[in-house]
Amino acid sequence: MPIMANHKKKIGKCIMMVVTLAFALTACQLKAISPETAPASFSFKKLLIIPFKDMYRIYGDNVSFRCPLCKNVYMIEEVAPGADDFLTEHLFDLMKTHKNFELLPSEHAREVMSTLLSESGKELSELELLLETGRHIGADAVMAGRIYRFKKRIGTEYAVEFPASVTFDLILINVDDGRILWTGFFDETQSSLFENLLHFGKFVKRKGKWITAEQMAVSGLEDMLKEFPEP
Repeated sequence: MPIMANHKKKIGKCIMMVVTLAFALTACQLKAISPETAPASFSFKKLLIIPFKDMYRIYGDNVSFRCPLCKNVYMIEEVAPGADDFLTEHLFDLMKTHKNFELLPSEHAREVMSTLLSESGKELSELELLLETGRHIGADAVMAGRIYRFKKRIGTEYAVEFPASVTFDLILINVDDGRILWTGFFDETQSSLFENLLHFGKFVKRKGKWITAEQMAVSGLEDMLKEFPEP
């Protein structure tokens, strides 16, 4: 009996060590969201949100892309139809909670960008197009996002064949001089706790369930914008 009791104590200690290690790894892990802080002169009164750009629809699958604005390199993969509109709507709703600036309607942004491209007579860079769009609509700053991957979960909350997987970024640009004021990046493919102990915190938060790509994207936006600096 004493031997069995000692054996149970050892097992209990091992379990505690695993849980403690999981918490420690979670505490020191690098965040999937990596917002940059804004410069000291960060200030604007009117913000225009440019609709998210579906990079998969433009460049196709398994393509390496170097962002001309932030210089980061991304791998473009499958993006589910409608993901661009979904993220744009949720970004707009989340940004409405900020009271230090006016959020301009973004419904006409695509139309303005299309007109600028057809009437400019020259090929505009991405930065020039964003700045000119902001000026035409009367914005002091523009926020633009790109979606590089948006793969939907195949399966249920408790068993999946393929988990949700999402990658997108955001960039905030000063319309007056083209300065990048802030950037954010999100990249996650959900994995089980046994596959990666670093996800222990997320595993608990999600109650051990496999979430949808939409839930993952909204959660990523919410966490990213917690770091958004007020002008």
